[in-house]
Amino acid sequence: MRAWVFVAALGLALICHAQPADKALLDVSISGFDMNLPDDSRVQQAQQIFPAVRQAEARYLPSFLKLTLEDSGRWGAVRLLPDTDSGAEVQISASIVQSDGSTLVMALTAIDATGRVWADKTYTGTAMESVSLNQPVLGTDPFLYLYGEIADDLTTVYDSLGAGDIEAIRKIATLRYAMALAPDVFASYLQQDDSGLYTLLRYPADNDPFLQRVLEIREHEYVFIDVVDEQYESFFVSIKPVYDLWRRYRREQRASEADKVNRESQDSDFRRGSYMALRESYNNYRWARMQDQYLAEINEGFTNEVLPTDITLEDSLYHLSGTLDEQYDEWQAILKELYLLDGPVSP
Repeated sequence: MRAWVFVAALGLALICHAQPADKALLDVSISGFDMNLPDDSRVQQAQQIFPAVRQAEARYLPSFLKLTLEDSGRWGAVRLLPDTDSGAEVQISASIVQSDGSTLVMALTAIDATGRVWADKTYTGTAMESVSLNQPVLGTDPFLYLYGEIADDLTTVYDSLGAGDIEAIRKIATLRYAMALAPDVFASYLQQDDSGLYTLLRYPADNDPFLQRVLEIREHEYVFIDVVDEQYESFFVSIKPVYDLWRRYRREQRASEADKVNRESQDSDFRRGSYMALRESYNNYRWARMQDQYLAEINEGFTNEVLPTDITLEDSLYHLSGTLDEQYDEWQAILKELYLLDGPVSP
């Protein structure tokens, strides 16, 4: 199932501005979110962070952001990758600071190819249940408005840039990707200052053989990215129902715990063996069983997300295995080797 299916279902309430006719659309690359998982299991337990859930969130949250940006209609291709993209026109990275079903906190950065920072902000939201009776299941999310805030912030920066700025971003992105493949050939086209900002010194002619080879390799990379995208979408569809239940369960559990603390503060503990005491005991048992069930389903969904990838390229078949991160790194190495073996002779 492709992304447009999700987009049709989302129905996001985003403020969309008219696209200026003289400005090109920028592509956006989103890397998988940093799990921010404490190494010490005791800290994980104390903070009620569950590794299986956090692993799933590191894939789910950027997937929903991708769909949000696509639905806004303000961007070119929006790609979700296991790692940062050396040729990104706009690169988004984020770390999960807190996610407990009731509160979502993400530390997010967005930087364009020139090094210009579009966003460096911590987005914090409180769960808001949907009140629409007609909202599609795939379009519901208790933090929907938070993704809208991110999209609006990015759109504001885009709107502040002129057509020349946008064109410079696109060219510099291409050259930075080229530099990752052949630094000796392309280093002289860009200049980077002490603050990390890139300036375009010159740009190769359209028929430059080195540039043509780079663009060809880039298209080969998109073949793998499409495969990754399909796996992310499949994971999103499979995990969303149980992840939604997990979030709701966590909110209900926290509300129950708050009620219990409130009762204890009023010295109103239930008499042992009474109906209310038995009901409280049952609720504790119910929470534990639900937690085990949801954790098992989320862990299974995450395990099934990663599949081997077979890609045919230039009459050769490449078999990639391991995690998505490992497959992506392996594919990057293959493409660099192809460029060096079959590319034009360096000047």
